[in-house]
Amino acid sequence: MSLNSTEPREPSAAVVAAYNAVPNVVWSVLAFGPLVVACAHYVERPWLWVVVVVSLSAYAWPVAWLRRLQLSGRVAQYERLGVPAVGRLAQQGALVNRLLRRRYPGYRVLAGLQGVARLVSATYQQERFHWAGLVGFGLVSGHEAAVGHWGWALGLTGLNVGYNLYPIWLQQYLRIRLRHLPRRG
Repeated sequence: MSLNSTEPREPSAAVVAAYNAVPNVVWSVLAFGPLVVACAHYVERPWLWVVVVVSLSAYAWPVAWLRRLQLSGRVAQYERLGVPAVGRLAQQGALVNRLLRRRYPGYRVLAGLQGVARLVSATYQQERFHWAGLVGFGLVSGHEAAVGHWGWALGLTGLNVGYNLYPIWLQQYLRIRLRHLPRRG
């Protein structure tokens, strides 16, 4: 980028959303593709409605429940489990932010205390999404095990860990790190 360039130093919200959509779509297709195939071929419609209703109930869980479900209050526990590696490849992760900063040097994820508050709120919403997924994938995996489809049960369980459990831990890890940021007025 030359000094005379008219390109903005900070990206628009639409540009940030587009950059973040790429990992979101990739991971979602990789996880939901097999889930949709398993449900379409092996899960009876009444059971599917149970899965949908029960898993979507996670969106109604209050923050107090999410805090009680937190794995640990210490960053070290999450680091031992490799959670920061997930953050590198996730939406709003290190890779996406590095690419945005390369093109827009003024880009920052957090802009003051309001930015921190917005990010904390977003982590709770993302955690709810992944709890809904964890419950839904878990119910379908349990169904597949109950009917003897062990390959599907194990495969969906593995996807559940990668697509839902680790991202839940990532949201918890991010909140712990945000709590320990130096306070600036």
